[in-house]
Amino acid sequence: MALPVDVEDITLRVQRYWMEDGLVEITIGLMFVLMAGGTLTMGLSIFGAIGLFWGFKKLKERITFPRCGYVVLPQQTGKHQTALWMFAMFAVAGVTFSLLTNAPRMAVPASAVILALALIGPGLQVKVPRMVWEGILILLAGAFLYWFTDWKGSRGLMAFMAIVGALIAIIGSLQLRSFLKANPKRQGTPA
Repeated sequence: MALPVDVEDITLRVQRYWMEDGLVEITIGLMFVLMAGGTLTMGLSIFGAIGLFWGFKKLKERITFPRCGYVVLPQQTGKHQTALWMFAMFAVAGVTFSLLTNAPRMAVPASAVILALALIGPGLQVKVPRMVWEGILILLAGAFLYWFTDWKGSRGLMAFMAIVGALIAIIGSLQLRSFLKANPKRQGTPA
């Protein structure tokens, strides 16, 4: 007798696959650093973001796919929109942060909570503990900036974006290193 196929588990495995190499974190982290540094030149931030996403796609093709194969995310329905929801949440938060010029005193803690939830929620749903730890680090960075520095308003928000971006990019880089060690390139594959 054949065992029943757990479609939900297979879908979650596909979503975890997109997160296992660390390239998503590197891209999001660099996007935040770019936005923190390029708020005065919005055009530079937009072109930089487009370049980062193009580079993300090329790195996936060159690094991940030759080692593990190509996986297409299933049709997005209801519960299966985790990755897109997370990207959309970061994009909306990034654009909002970039447009703020006179942010209120509570901008940093509020931003920390929003970004932490954008990581912790999908991390728990897809079962990627690294995302939960990233969310906790974001909360700690927001608390540190709010309680232990005098950077409030837009200045604190830009510092927060730079710190969070650097933290996420570093974690993604460590994950990419671990992924490359665990998944050597297959013989006979290009790139």
